Amino acid sequence: MGGRGAAAALLVVTLTAACADSSDSSSSPSPSTTDASTSTLDPAALDGRSYASTSVEGAELAEGTTIEVGFDGDTMSVWTGCNTAFGPFEVDGTTLAWTSEPAATMMMCDPDFLEQDRWLTDLFRSGVDATVEGDALTLQADGVTIELETDTSDDLDSLLGRTWTAIGTVSDGAVSRLPVDTRRPRLDVGADGLSRLFTGCRSGRVTVQVEDQALVFSNVTLQRGRCTGPAGQTERAVLALLDGASDNAELHDHLLVVTRGGEGLFFEVR
Repeated sequence: MGGRGAAAALLVVTLTAACADSSDSSSSPSPSTTDASTSTLDPAALDGRSYASTSVEGAELAEGTTIEVGFDGDTMSVWTGCNTAFGPFEVDGTTLAWTSEPAATMMMCDPDFLEQDRWLTDLFRSGVDATVEGDALTLQADGVTIELETDTSDDLDSLLGRTWTAIGTVSDGAVSRLPVDTRRPRLDVGADGLSRLFTGCRSGRVTVQVEDQALVFSNVTLQRGRCTGPAGQTERAVLALLDGASDNAELHDHLLVVTRGGEGLFFEVR
């Protein structure tokens, strides 16, 4: 992966904070102290890492699922086991919450997964108490305790042979939802890199290659036609990305952020 650009992954995700030694009475609390009475998280520190759940108490996850939480700039993304929700967030003391209704993917899920989507999304709407210690993140709310550990980036070669569905655009470190009432762009990437492309408006082809820690896009061809309005806006964002090597590409399990020149796309990968 190239150096972190304006939008090092998500998504997909990250929290970092240091704990002041509460036994040292001679030092005043730092902005990242975890002392019970003065505990705070510095929002500026919540950028660039991702976490995956290792245990959940007070609730039972759907079989075979985990929870993933990620931060990129002012965006928090949460993978609930079937769908991904993301939106702007804030920190108030140690309380972490979305500041507005999150955008979300709309995958068809079994009832157990849909229920998990619902309660986890509600949890982060209302706010969770967050504690960071080393590589561990603990989230608590409504009698539920979620323990998570740092989730490292996956090998980009694993992207070949999978389908990438764009669920948001990236600009200057912020992830935004796609325009309302537009179809989601998609790349059906072959094992050899030869891929079917849908820009949100037109269909076509593109070649995807992995070189070192970058994704390289070439040979874009599109069916004839002209895209206007929100669909045209989405297509322009797609074509701007699929023109040469990425500046940054980071994959965490099923969440992928790719940027070029400070702009890019946030994908869900299946």
